[in-house]
Amino acid sequence: MLLMTGYLTTPTTSTGVSLSEFWAWVRYLSAVTPDPDLRLTNSFSELDAHQKTILSDDFGIGAPLLWLSERFDLDRIVDGRYFVEYLAPRLGATQQRTAKRGPNKTPDFVARDITGLWHVIECKGTQSGSGYSARQLGEEGPPRTGGIAQKHSIIFPAGHTGQRLVSGLQIGVPNGQPSRLTIIDPVSEDPFQVNEADMAIADDAATRCVISKALRQSGYEVAAEAMASPRDDVFFAQRRASKAFSDDAAETDRRDERAREELGSRERTVQFAEDYVGRERQFMLPRPVIVDGNPAYRVILRQGLRKEAIEEMQSNPSIDGLVSESGSSWASELGSSVSKGSEGFASMTIGNLFRSEIILEE
Repeated sequence: MLLMTGYLTTPTTSTGVSLSEFWAWVRYLSAVTPDPDLRLTNSFSELDAHQKTILSDDFGIGAPLLWLSERFDLDRIVDGRYFVEYLAPRLGATQQRTAKRGPNKTPDFVARDITGLWHVIECKGTQSGSGYSARQLGEEGPPRTGGIAQKHSIIFPAGHTGQRLVSGLQIGVPNGQPSRLTIIDPVSEDPFQVNEADMAIADDAATRCVISKALRQSGYEVAAEAMASPRDDVFFAQRRASKAFSDDAAETDRRDERAREELGSRERTVQFAEDYVGRERQFMLPRPVIVDGNPAYRVILRQGLRKEAIEEMQSNPSIDGLVSESGSSWASELGSSVSKGSEGFASMTIGNLFRSEIILEE
């Protein structure tokens, strides 16, 4: 779950070092008890309200998406806000503003499965018991409340429409109720409409989001930004609106050149699991974590992409136009997210393209 949480909370577009790339492992590794069910330790269940909210939000994303990814064979999990902001201007939508809270909030995630169906997912998490979790999910009303009240949903055309879900994770605490994951299928209002003719752009947004996160987690920050923000008329218009550039094309050319240099460099990179290249981080824990009855004092984290894919991306880091029409073979390597774990080791893969590992050692 921590590997999925770390991946999902990594921003699609940002610059600079982001703690979210390591937050789930550094912060939450000792948050869960060795019990067979998901349950917080005493120290984490007694955090102050602000820190408990952050933990609940993060677990409320990681656990449901891990479960849904396995059941629905999801091969693209996309930040809802990025999805709408990427599509809206490219479809000529007049309402491009997306709220972070309230009735106009975009759903947390949009996900595509291996059959091509798209699912809209809103996530909630709490440590305050099943009653509060039910209130987070909300009621049909009137008036609608909680997750059900999310009006700014996304509607896909017939033949592409999957489930529209709100998940609620009630996180177990010591001497309290066990964890419980509830998923419901509410009705949406005021949707963001995606038409049949727009599905190629929707696929492009999903692919770019997944690859950008994978690149960023693997240590290729400039390349991640280039992939998430392709060079087109919309990109240049947004750049001009946000800041003054004397030459937009020259600026993006320099960005792409930095991305090529970054992808071509093997400094501070490791190769693991035969042909994955990325970064490795090792952390000494301030106190041991008990896994299967054994203490672990050190954590090794590896994240990387297939070497062949990195080499191919180096020649064209941002890809003008649709990824599907670029001839890039790495795009076909995307697939379902698969998580495995046993005896102090866990891995998460996305198709045959991205792999992350966490290893606990004595």
